[in-house]
Amino acid sequence: MHILCGVHGICVERDRGPRGGRPRSCGDKLGGVSESDPGNAPHRRAASLAANVGSIAEDAWSRLDFRRRLLLTGLYLRQGLRRMRGSLVPVLIASVAAFAAFTFSHNVLGHPTPFFAPVAAWICLGFTYNRVPRKVVEIGAGATIGVGLGEVILYTLGAGGWQLALGLLIAGLIARVLDRGDLFTIQSGVNAMVVIGMGTMLSQMTGAGPSRLLDAVVGAVIALLFTVLLPGDVLNRPQRYVSNLLTELSTAFTMLGQALREANRERLRDAYAQLRGVERILADAETVWKSSANVVRLNPTLRRHRPQIDELGRQLELTTRALHTVEQVARQSRGVVDELGPEPQVATLMDDCAATLHALAGTVRHWQPPFRARASAKDVAADCAPDRVHEDNWRVGALLSVMRSVAIDLLQLTGLSRAQARLYLPGTGTELRTYDDVVAGDEASAVWGSDNLTVQG
Repeated sequence: MHILCGVHGICVERDRGPRGGRPRSCGDKLGGVSESDPGNAPHRRAASLAANVGSIAEDAWSRLDFRRRLLLTGLYLRQGLRRMRGSLVPVLIASVAAFAAFTFSHNVLGHPTPFFAPVAAWICLGFTYNRVPRKVVEIGAGATIGVGLGEVILYTLGAGGWQLALGLLIAGLIARVLDRGDLFTIQSGVNAMVVIGMGTMLSQMTGAGPSRLLDAVVGAVIALLFTVLLPGDVLNRPQRYVSNLLTELSTAFTMLGQALREANRERLRDAYAQLRGVERILADAETVWKSSANVVRLNPTLRRHRPQIDELGRQLELTTRALHTVEQVARQSRGVVDELGPEPQVATLMDDCAATLHALAGTVRHWQPPFRARASAKDVAADCAPDRVHEDNWRVGALLSVMRSVAIDLLQLTGLSRAQARLYLPGTGTELRTYDDVVAGDEASAVWGSDNLTVQG
């Protein structure tokens, strides 16, 4: 007979033979120390050890979570290839600018080794289209101040460790007085250290003179000219990033649909990992959009793109809100999968959301009116009606309640205001309201905000 010991939490076995016998732990048999068969003790110990090792290996595999890591690796690889394609032309432009700076300093100014001219041009332009004239001037000025200060210290105090530290100290303090930008201070200190550090090499002590300061000025000026004259396509890049963002968010909804349809917890965890990757894509898209918005604001010839840039910023703001809502959907989906098993009806709703986002991604990429995406979003809103909620199942009801917020987000992404979007969501009590009821920050799109609304009764 097996008895659970309440004190130690172990199972003991009591023999009911004629003599009663002493209690024996079940671990004696499992561990290979059974009194009835002492000869098999080494074999049983080996089997127990192998079982323990297998359990540890399985636990380590779960902790490493190679499935999710593989999924994120694929996501990062796709984004990396997109970044490489997007950086091809900017890197080419920066290379041409560096060549132009070197050629001008060498052939026109007569400097034998104009090292700082191409360096300043490359530092100012960088390897992306995220170039703002103010930032280029800031970086170029910082590099010039650093080179000039390094030259003064090098030819008055010489080169060495304490001179390098002194140059960094003075350059950093001067830069903080002149400008609050981090890049300005970093460039001032780094270039001062480079000049003083180069002075430790005898080959650099001869024939340099003040030409390094002039080379830095030449590189910065050429970089500014390239930035103003070749700003790149300030509209296509943010469009591409926002479109990719919507596509990846659509993939997350597809994973949620598969998880609910099959009650597959692994697929649900894939969706969680996909959402983490979408957050990083969102950060990159915001950086690109801010760069384009600054260029459009400063360049009068690009003012015609202002409505499109504003709409892309609106898309990013609404996508950020939708991402937080989808995280709540994922949490509610986990409860549905754990407690109820497959839910094909709700899975179909997730697929419809994915189709809406996919259509919207194509709309943004090709910059066309979102007729298809808006029609799909209206269908999603209709499927989230209160009468479709399973009143006898609070889990599904809670999930569909969150999906109502998703429907509002999707309708707003197609250009509608929040007040307009609520008109398509049954059961909100807004069927008789007009469009004048607009919350600040939730206005309709200036590009795609018009719609021939048909109010549902």
